[in-house]
Order: sequence, then structure tokens, then C-alpha cells
Amino acid sequence: MQVINLEDLKEFSASDLIKKELAVTANFKLLLICFEAGQEVPPCVMERSTAFYIVEGKGKVLASDEEYAVTSGAIVIIGPDLARQIKAESRLVVLAMQYE
Repeated sequence: MQVINLEDLKEFSASDLIKKELAVTANFKLLLICFEAGQEVPPCVMERSTAFYIVEGKGKVLASDEEYAVTSGAIVIIGPDLARQIKAESRLVVLAMQYE
């Protein structure tokens, strides 16, 4: 068993977003991504399904040709092999789960 306190792990940088792997198995990856306003994850295609939980802040998640405005408490689920991107409009904390 593992207990993770996100408050202890949040960290921000003016130069680039900060990504931390919290748990990794053969079928699952859990990441914490911390953004300052204006930072983004560039568009990418993942082989696994991904769920983004917005812990705090405001931003946009793009999946293929659709764009979703997100704020704290939102969950966005994206299937495998689809382009995805996250853009921070304010300081943003995202818990990303990649799974099969």
C-alpha cells in the first residue's frame, strides 16, 4: 500500500512545467503535473487511455479536435491513440493516469 499526499509534492517552476511519476506498473502510470500559467504539454499521442483529474487551477484539455475548459474537480478521459494536450490558464495541478 502507498499513501501519497499531493500537497507535499506540488512544485512549480517559471521555466517549465514539473512532471513527477508517482506510481508505475506494467499497466498503469500515475503522474503529477504542475504548471504555471501559460505552460503546456505539447500535443502528443499515447498508446494508453489517459484520465486527467484537475486538482487545482484552470486550463484547457485538447483531445483530437475538441477543446474542453477545465477547473478544479474536473475529470477528462481520453481513449488510446488520440492526440491530447493540456494548457494552463492559471497555476494548474493535474493528476494524470495512463492505463490499459
